[in-house]
Amino acid sequence: MGDLAVLLDGVVLEAGGLQGQRGIIRAFLPSAFRGGNITVVLGADTSRSVHVDWLYSGPTRGLTGFKEELDRLVPELLDYYAVPGAAVGIIHNGEIWMKRGFGYADVAFGRPVEAGTVFNIGSISKTVASWGILKLVENGDLDLDAPVSTYLTRWQLPESEWDRDRVTVRRLLSHTAGLSLHGYPGFWPGEPLPTVEESLSGATNGVGAVYVAHKPGSRYQYSGGGFTLAQLIVEEISGLAFAEYMETAVLGPLGMNSSSYVWDADIDRIAATPYGSGGEPVNDPPRFTAMAAAGLATSLDDFTRFALASMARLGGEHGTSGVLRTESLALMQTPVAPADNYGLGHEYGVTGGVTLVGHTGGNTGAGRQF
Repeated sequence: MGDLAVLLDGVVLEAGGLQGQRGIIRAFLPSAFRGGNITVVLGADTSRSVHVDWLYSGPTRGLTGFKEELDRLVPELLDYYAVPGAAVGIIHNGEIWMKRGFGYADVAFGRPVEAGTVFNIGSISKTVASWGILKLVENGDLDLDAPVSTYLTRWQLPESEWDRDRVTVRRLLSHTAGLSLHGYPGFWPGEPLPTVEESLSGATNGVGAVYVAHKPGSRYQYSGGGFTLAQLIVEEISGLAFAEYMETAVLGPLGMNSSSYVWDADIDRIAATPYGSGGEPVNDPPRFTAMAAAGLATSLDDFTRFALASMARLGGEHGTSGVLRTESLALMQTPVAPADNYGLGHEYGVTGGVTLVGHTGGNTGAGRQF
């Protein structure tokens, strides 16, 4: 399997590896790069139990030593956990401190993982998609608290015992809309992809349709289906296909030139080969109609640009190349009640007094932590 991981100073303090025969490699940085001491733990997460394999703790003057330790240890852990390759990036004090590939993007051909190697990033697609939706809000084209039915002509939520008008975009992006459908398996290359409307109605390769399963606003319940509905709203408002809109509004302006919500020949040429838990190649990753929920392909080079923009450190207006205002960044990175662990497309938590903002992702053949 391959991996894409980005660690951010003060924003993201966790990097994830891939499910191999022996678990998931993870890196935890409870106080990393924040002055004082650095504490890093690398271990395996099996059934949510962390087994510590390596501990590094030292003063910030030891950053060079820390990098040397990563260079030594990550290949050992990749081998131990049967993970062919990984890409790791670290941003420190608003600057890219490390972008490094380890192991192989394709074992058979001996092709190494590089900073430009592309991976599907699974549910982290939601975080990037949220930028595109907040851009519509900033432009005055979308009200986060209006009923989603206001913007829909091609498909509507089916009737249920709950008031559909309480389903809003704010609730879609925070998983508080009460909708069904946790996540998507995707479709293998060669299988016909359903339309967005067909997907919402249940053409999802076995995981069901999108409907109001609980009272909107009453609880946090993760729903990839909610992001597919948000994807349709983007298309309805913009008049563009979702992937085209995201390229124009977000990916292009951020300089994410190797990234796309469509897996095409150009992406395939520079992408890592996904591998199964037994080390066997999966050949091609699944494709997704549910692009906003699970479909983004990107590289470490590109995603570190997104990470810098998420901290308003990329440059240009607002530090986001003019894509979003800092107020929108803060809004996305703030929990939405009744959730206390999720904002708008962003996971949220506090550990040891440190605020963690980011997202996890996992599809067949790869896993990620942002």
